[in-house]
Amino acid sequence: MNNGLKALLIAAGIIITCIVAGLAFQNTREGKAQASSAFAQFNTTMSEYQDLGKSMYDGLLVSGAEVRRLIENSITSKEYVQIRVITGDGVERGYVYETWDPENKKLLKESKVLPSDDKGSDGYINSRAVFLGSVVKDENGIIVQIIFEQQ
Repeated sequence: MNNGLKALLIAAGIIITCIVAGLAFQNTREGKAQASSAFAQFNTTMSEYQDLGKSMYDGLLVSGAEVRRLIENSITSKEYVQIRVITGDGVERGYVYETWDPENKKLLKESKVLPSDDKGSDGYINSRAVFLGSVVKDENGIIVQIIFEQQ
């Protein structure tokens, strides 16, 4: 009887050990899935934070002076964004990157041309004019174009 009791205790110990090990593996898998989800949320938050300075222009009325400042800063910092300005006389011009390819969703032809200070020029942005901003994102959700239309 003593040997039978020992065998039952050993079998019960093995079963309990297997259950505890199974629960540990299950918790590890769940923890890994939660960590992966947390990293994905972190990456999403970081990409939104990086675009925060650009996304604020969506639906915002800004002065021509602010548009000019944004163009100058974007050229200086070599940002991957096109700033498209549509003036009151209907002239459209792309700054930082001249062209946006909507089919391939890519910016083309980098430009370091600043807005003109000459009032008669096509590239003139009136510092006192009011512009309505809007943003365009690529398939990754990154802002690649900011459009300012004079009101």
